Amino acid sequence: MEIIVSARHADVSEELRSHVEESLSRLTKFEPRATRANVTLLQEKKRCVAEATLSVERGDYVRAEAEGGDLRTAVDRLCDKLARQLKRGRDRRRSHKGPSRAEVPLAEVLPAEDVEA
Repeated sequence: MEIIVSARHADVSEELRSHVEESLSRLTKFEPRATRANVTLLQEKKRCVAEATLSVERGDYVRAEAEGGDLRTAVDRLCDKLARQLKRGRDRRRSHKGPSRAEVPLAEVLPAEDVEA
């Protein structure tokens, strides 16, 4: 996954950049089709904000924004929010109806007397 880190009113140190990349790379276990992440870090007087937009292969986007006391805390909260959204999306796409009749062996569908005949 390609990760682009930019900042407004702040400098992104190499340590912070590696922390962002490491945290976002963990999200691929929830969405392996993620191709790109745009992360923007904003620092004001008493407020630090992290925003991210995750691009997924078929044109889908996942966006989140988090606030914290410092930029590392904001990034951690941002990753938690993105993980929650990706888990919810994965659960929505999953079939909860159980196996279809084609996947169940014939012996389990029919009574025992009918199988022998």
